[in-house]
Amino acid sequence: MDFLAELRTHTTHLHERLDRAVSQTPIASRAGYARFLLMHARVLPHAERWLAGEPAFASLPGDRMRTDALMQDLDALELEAPPETKVAFNDEDSVAGVAYVLEGSRLGARYLLAELAKSDISVPDAFLRHGEGQHCWKTFRDWLASQPATPSAVEAAVTSARAVFAAYLDAVRDPEGV
Repeated sequence: MDFLAELRTHTTHLHERLDRAVSQTPIASRAGYARFLLMHARVLPHAERWLAGEPAFASLPGDRMRTDALMQDLDALELEAPPETKVAFNDEDSVAGVAYVLEGSRLGARYLLAELAKSDISVPDAFLRHGEGQHCWKTFRDWLASQPATPSAVEAAVTSARAVFAAYLDAVRDPEGV
């Protein structure tokens, strides 16, 4: 069983829904960029705190925690962090699913940086640039390939990935958490 293929197969529809929802307000505008950062602020800090306590996550190389960079960008834009969305993760097998969504988000940051570069707005981009040059997606894929892809582990990972995507979908609809 291929862990990455299973995660993609069972979450692609949610990823596509999230991409469509985010693109409703173009990121290359101040309002769109603020909405994007606020959406992440609703989900990322909680997910990263949970991951930080998981030994399986600690085996991934590099500094993968982006919450500080996100908060730095929010501060630079004079935006307050919204209330966090709490997602319950079941067990250590959830690490693969949570990390899959967050690492995919980091991978998408390259595209978003290119979109911002084409625009005439100037915004803080520490969050989007976090991990540049570290080959995070490759090292994540390598790590994921080394994880035991038992049916129960894959099921837990898929369930947690879906939960993170669902939290992002809720957050993009209400980025300020009101």
